[in-house]
Amino acid sequence: MPEGASDADPAAVLAGHGDADPAAVLAGHGDADPTAVLAAHWNESERRLYPTATTNPDAYQSAVRLVRAVADALADVPDLGELVQRWECRSAVLDAAVRATGETVAYGLTEATAGCGFAIRRRELLNERAERERRERVTAARDAGQTWAVIHEQGHLASGLADPYQCMEMHLPTGLAVVSMVEPDPSTMTPVYVVTVTVTETGEPGGGAPGIDAGSFDDLETADPALFEDNRRTMRSRVENWQR
Repeated sequence: MPEGASDADPAAVLAGHGDADPAAVLAGHGDADPTAVLAAHWNESERRLYPTATTNPDAYQSAVRLVRAVADALADVPDLGELVQRWECRSAVLDAAVRATGETVAYGLTEATAGCGFAIRRRELLNERAERERRERVTAARDAGQTWAVIHEQGHLASGLADPYQCMEMHLPTGLAVVSMVEPDPSTMTPVYVVTVTVTETGEPGGGAPGIDAGSFDDLETADPALFEDNRRTMRSRVENWQR
């Protein structure tokens, strides 16, 4: 049983989550990522548990096996909202992991062990969601007769480093992607606007550009946000005109 909490006590689930909407935390409604609040708790669990590797390697290996078993026990959780709901049953999930592995939970780390397993499953679900969205965007672009698809975009260009802009545009015929992003200059810590190329999974059946060295496309960098879009257009043109 997690310290200080019972499976059926919603107040315990919400404890320590500040002003977050209880409905969003407990039911997964209202946020694009309903696990966002609990994720901070799960990440803290990892910071508590994993440093034991330096002081007690055997206990650490035991903990890792338990954490993996918790994540495996959550394999049937289909989405992030359901993962929030399952957290209320974390003691039962951890008990099942203990039975499956024969390991013992370290003293004082019951909640942290469960949290680490939930953190792993959360990352798996986020990756699965991102891959679904990528495929949906590629399919929609292809169906519309387009040769480019925006497969990832986040942040805001006007916010500089406060909410750094990132965008990945896939060229469907080759699978090459133009990546545009705002990064800090290591010497001045001011925004640098970077455009680069990477190789992704082929965008079209039978297409693709095997053997491409993405490094053959020199990065374009500028400190002037007004030139950023020009650099993006230039890089897209280079990709479109790439010759085997």
